[in-house]
Amino acid sequence: MLGSVLAVAAVFLAGSALKRWRPAAFTVDAAAGAFRTLPQPNHVLQAVGMALMSANMTTFTVNFHTMEPDPPIRDPFGHSMGDVMVVLAVMLVVLTALQIAGVWRGIGVQLGPDGLKDRSLLGTLTVPWDALTTASLPPTTPTALVLRLTYARPELVRVAGLPLTRRQIRTDTVNALFLAHAVHHYLVHPERRQGIGTAAGYTELISALYGAAHRPGLSRS
Repeated sequence: MLGSVLAVAAVFLAGSALKRWRPAAFTVDAAAGAFRTLPQPNHVLQAVGMALMSANMTTFTVNFHTMEPDPPIRDPFGHSMGDVMVVLAVMLVVLTALQIAGVWRGIGVQLGPDGLKDRSLLGTLTVPWDALTTASLPPTTPTALVLRLTYARPELVRVAGLPLTRRQIRTDTVNALFLAHAVHHYLVHPERRQGIGTAAGYTELISALYGAAHRPGLSRS
């Protein structure tokens, strides 16, 4: 019972964090030569909630098997309820493992000298700079959950795993307008991409963004 309450609380807090914490900032990953979105508390809370639910489901399934009547209870399709519970428990364990693995390796957007990546639980979307132009960025807002892109050269876009879409960059880990401005900056100034992943490059980016006028086509509200 306590585990269920804690699981629900963790999921609720994750949803609250998703709505409220969307920083207009990157972290410098010098080892990878990239700018990354900051680690999100909601991803950790989701992983905790999933782990608690998985543990509760596994315990419930084991207890159900020990008390299952003979003959066993069956669903309308003829399957034993005990077998159904095992399948559900295994699926939840797999989803929990994916969530924990995603938090461990990092979920979110990464900018590098070669382009940008969007890492999700199920895969990675890689968009080279050459696949984009300044017309690729639509109007957006700081709280948008995705940044929809129009590719100039879609054949350059690569997908590993199972991202939900090829044309959307998820922005639940970053202020969408900040990300759009950063991408726009490197599309206009390709010579500055080599500074991505360095402290000096990040200082230059922040100075350019906060000292620049309103970007054409990118809404601030």
